[in-house]
Amino acid sequence: MKKILFLSISLTALFSNFAEAQINAQQTVNDIVTNERRFADKNAVDKTAGSKYFNETFLPAKIVGSNEIILVRHNAYTDDMEVSVNDDIKIVPAETNMVINMVNGSISYEYVPYTNEKGVKKEGYLKLVSNNPKAKIYKSEVVYLKPEVHPASGYDTYQPASYKKAKDEYFIKIGDSEIKTLPLKKKAIVSIVPEKEKEIASFIKENKISFSEDADLNQLGKFINSLM
Repeated sequence: MKKILFLSISLTALFSNFAEAQINAQQTVNDIVTNERRFADKNAVDKTAGSKYFNETFLPAKIVGSNEIILVRHNAYTDDMEVSVNDDIKIVPAETNMVINMVNGSISYEYVPYTNEKGVKKEGYLKLVSNNPKAKIYKSEVVYLKPEVHPASGYDTYQPASYKKAKDEYFIKIGDSEIKTLPLKKKAIVSIVPEKEKEIASFIKENKISFSEDADLNQLGKFINSLM
């Protein structure tokens, strides 16, 4: 794995011995903070209403390839993975197929190329809903900035700019195929594996799978994986 974040002992004990991890290239905090485009105003107070995060709390996590525990959170507005270093906020340099697992095992993010529902090819962090060798289901976590609205007349009121959570979008990866959008409709889902449509339809019906519940989609992903 190339260019994974390396934070030296001299800067913080949180990242001691990181050089022993399975990392081919290293980048110190001093190297990172010189990149002004990435770090400008990361620690400045943002007075905009709403939040850039689905979860503002920094959680202990590991980057796959390292045993070091770091404190991270996903900035859903900039699509960056932020790391807390001595109460300062830095950005984890993203690399394709990099996986970040929360220590409690409940949440994992993978930095991957994918195609969204509009057919646009992107690369960014997707949250793993169902992580299996041959069938993975992902979910995007996106926050957008709703612009301020000035009153057009005396009857209207001013509305300040605010951060809003975008509608969840789901994706699927079968085998070595590209990651593509997953419409949460039964007809689309049962056709994921054309030769197994009957089995998938039966599983959905028998297990009363709800496409609006991540736990149910996790079960569905595991079942599809079993068919491969």
